[in-house]
Amino acid sequence: MPCADSVWLTTEKDEVVEVVSGREVRRFRLGAPLLGLTVSDSHPIAVTADGTAYMIDGETPRAVGKLGIAGTAVVLGAWRGAGRHVLAVDRASGTVAALDPRTGRGFTVQLKLKSRGDLAAPVTLGSFAYVPDYAGPSLWKIDLGRATAASRPLDVPGQPGPFELSVSGGRVWANNQYDRSVLVVDANGHERYADKGTGAELTDTEGQTGPPGGGSPTDPKDPPTQRPPSPQGPPKGPDGRLVTVPSFARGTPHEQACATITELGLRCRAVSAGDDEPGVDPGDVLGTSPAAGRRVPVGSRVVVRYAGPLRTPEVTGLPYREACRQVTAARLRCEQVVSAEVAIAPEQLGVVSAQAPQAQTEISRNSLVTVTYPDSIALPNVADQAFGAACTRLEELYKMRCQAVLGGPVTAGKQAGQVQSQEPAAGTVAKMGTTVTLRYYKGESTPGTVVGANISAACGAIQAEGLECVPVEGTCAQTVGRPVGEVYGQDPPAGQTVAVGSRVTLTYYGDKCTVPGYGGQGWEAACNDINARGFSCNAVPVLNPTPGVVLAQDPPAGTYQLGTPVTIHYSPWTPVPTVLGAAYPPGTQIPGARVIYHYTCDAGGDLCRGLPRNEFYSGLAPGSPTIGAHFRGAAYAVLMTCGTAAGQARVWRTWNGGSPRYYQHVRSESPPPADDREELGCVW
Repeated sequence: MPCADSVWLTTEKDEVVEVVSGREVRRFRLGAPLLGLTVSDSHPIAVTADGTAYMIDGETPRAVGKLGIAGTAVVLGAWRGAGRHVLAVDRASGTVAALDPRTGRGFTVQLKLKSRGDLAAPVTLGSFAYVPDYAGPSLWKIDLGRATAASRPLDVPGQPGPFELSVSGGRVWANNQYDRSVLVVDANGHERYADKGTGAELTDTEGQTGPPGGGSPTDPKDPPTQRPPSPQGPPKGPDGRLVTVPSFARGTPHEQACATITELGLRCRAVSAGDDEPGVDPGDVLGTSPAAGRRVPVGSRVVVRYAGPLRTPEVTGLPYREACRQVTAARLRCEQVVSAEVAIAPEQLGVVSAQAPQAQTEISRNSLVTVTYPDSIALPNVADQAFGAACTRLEELYKMRCQAVLGGPVTAGKQAGQVQSQEPAAGTVAKMGTTVTLRYYKGESTPGTVVGANISAACGAIQAEGLECVPVEGTCAQTVGRPVGEVYGQDPPAGQTVAVGSRVTLTYYGDKCTVPGYGGQGWEAACNDINARGFSCNAVPVLNPTPGVVLAQDPPAGTYQLGTPVTIHYSPWTPVPTVLGAAYPPGTQIPGARVIYHYTCDAGGDLCRGLPRNEFYSGLAPGSPTIGAHFRGAAYAVLMTCGTAAGQARVWRTWNGGSPRYYQHVRSESPPPADDREELGCVW
């Protein structure tokens, strides 16, 4: 498994081996049987059989947490699609685990499998993880931010069995090699179906009976712990007749659309888009895949996308303002209702305890959703506590306002700066935002030095002296090589006697540092600089005619917290000129690659489609029956799937009917006029 500059291996003796430049540099054990290796947050991760994850690229392995699942049926996330979280799926139970190595916190979630699935290694893009299910075939989406799984998976075009799942160009690609459609999911979790175009070995595999190539279905029993998707064989074509996918007016009920499609001898699969859209009612058609106007074999599958019902989001457990933000983002109205119940614990204050209608209820746009939360609680007793610490507790935990005022002289057994009295009194039920006045014993204090201490401990020490701590974030810790939070300034200085209640300003090394702009710079140098500054570089390859440099950056130049992921977009693929336009050399592994072959014939006479010599370019592979016996072909270029990047130009092969046959190669966004044509793909 490659990660950064090393390759990581495991042995039958449960050893982990690091290899650099073809040479073994170290070998070690973790003291327990190994489950496998994966990548998380740009670090190599080893997971033991009990589900403990270790970050292994430091001087010594460091445990970062437990996955919450274990056993021989567990499959770790694919290193080619790794993100911030350590991912794993239990193929036997359908449980998915995610662990954040930065915080050690994680969660497990259960997939709602209707029958036994055939789950494989998950991948990550953005804040979502995706688990392939070869039994569908389908793709389960996991929201890593909300720790939830989708109630139903995304459909992957094709017959049940392995399919290719990859992350490239800022998208997730779920691709059956021999199906004309491919499922594409963007970084925001929005899915669509892309048409790969025509080809002798491309069809709609769901238009057949049985799996591609006439084989037997994949047996999900006793699958290997982890296996790469094996390519499916070329599918058997239907009876040769072609029909045109019909066009439906926006707003056509999807049941009516499916009836029309079925009458044409096609198979219809209606798929909810998951939300309603302006101008259409739930259940109405939004579009089809393949698109209207496409010629497809009889028996092919057509996906009808329709507007799904709007459903209420799950907002219980969220702060009430965030809950209403999510409700209004779902194009609903939000009403905040204060609960008659008094919060038992301060953690409940301002947090939604109930919603109406309940989550996932079908609802019309602009309908009202009510969120209920408690806003009052019994005040705690803070007598005899240092007034600064008491105010911090009241403000941060109880969400009150705190006003500290000078009280009377110190009495027996008391200390200057301790709370003498509070108003309202302890036990009084108060609403969030109520001002609580604390009177503290007056006197003088001589604080000691807190320079070099962590800011939290330092503030605690200052408050214990009866003084008010004012923390001020200063120089970025990474730039001076000091720990985040270390205090390096104290004003007034240690040893100076001041009145109790005085302010002491503590300046500490912060975790907010500068990210410069990297546009136009070499992407590798930019990534190295980002990591050296204490941030996490997330290099995302995208299609672009300018290779090797940073094309876009998120977030832009500015000041951010250390560890913030900085995503840079770059193209690792260098286009070359061809007779079709700027494309890529044969063998280039771009996302949505379309291999184009150059066919030539010099057999003489009229053997070359009515001519002594002839040539053309096509996406049909050598050996396809429609090529012609006298034409010889070789891979010529790799074109892009259209719609995968801006600035693309669509290329077609056109030809006349009859003999002799003349071929042309035309750039056009719409099908050019000709007796027949083949869409080759897109060039720059």
